Amino acid sequence: MHDVVATRPRSGPDRPPRRPRGRPHAWAYAALAPTVVALLAFTYWPLLRTAVLSFQSSDLFGRPAGFVGTDNYTAMLGSPDFRRTLLVTAAFVVLTVVGKLLVGLALAVPLSRRLRGTAFSRAAVLIPMAVSAAVAGLAFRALMSPTYGLLDQIAIALTGRPAGWLTEPTMAMVSIVVVDVWISIGFVTLLLIAAVDAISVEVEEAAALDGASRARMLRSITLPLITPTLFFIVVTQSVQAMREFTIIQVVTGGGPARATQTLVFDIWAKAFGGTADYGAASARGIILLVVIAVLTVVQFGVLERRVTY
Repeated sequence: MHDVVATRPRSGPDRPPRRPRGRPHAWAYAALAPTVVALLAFTYWPLLRTAVLSFQSSDLFGRPAGFVGTDNYTAMLGSPDFRRTLLVTAAFVVLTVVGKLLVGLALAVPLSRRLRGTAFSRAAVLIPMAVSAAVAGLAFRALMSPTYGLLDQIAIALTGRPAGWLTEPTMAMVSIVVVDVWISIGFVTLLLIAAVDAISVEVEEAAALDGASRARMLRSITLPLITPTLFFIVVTQSVQAMREFTIIQVVTGGGPARATQTLVFDIWAKAFGGTADYGAASARGIILLVVIAVLTVVQFGVLERRVTY
């Protein structure tokens, strides 16, 4: 018995095309070159420059004034204000991500049903995506103003006292969380609607025939099957919240009493808040990079295990 050995045809339509002779990858390298140059110039060079500045002091005009070693990091990590800034940042990230998930699910589940008026409701939910963060911040700041804001007038009418949206530390945190959730809720809801729509109708009908309630179907079917989307939202929105600046600057300006001063706002305050201390600001920028990297690795290590693909 002879083994059958497959041989490559020397000619004919089944013969694979020959690679061009010479330098076949030259065009690929030429096409990649602009991207590589742009990454080096606008991403890695500023990052390297920031790392170098974090080990230098600055004069009154923000110019490097000499190598100071790890003094910027030592002063930063030993400062109670910086530790408070980290706590404010963590609170802002947790509250905004949880708020977006809860509000997004509350909107996406009913909007995934094909009922009359669903298309209009979906379009209405997506409107915040067309509004810039600065415009939304200005609008909410006007609504929350302690002197003429509509929301404080309503609070006075209901409770007899102003809510202090912008003047009370706790309410100021609530204010920037509300604005951030409002701006992102269209994007989050759109993702969740697509995920819920992708669930097989047969699965839901089988659960309904077994007598499962709406709450049980949400807990046992909908949520487990949309865990990839939930995981994506948690990772992306956590990073977005860590880097949020516009809303905080426009709505509260980091106040009152640094109650809403997150790490990004602290970087801006050190660099452009009057002291021009670019060394301290650069050290905070490196810490922000490390915190985001650690947060992302932890999320992939912990949360991804609960994702059902």
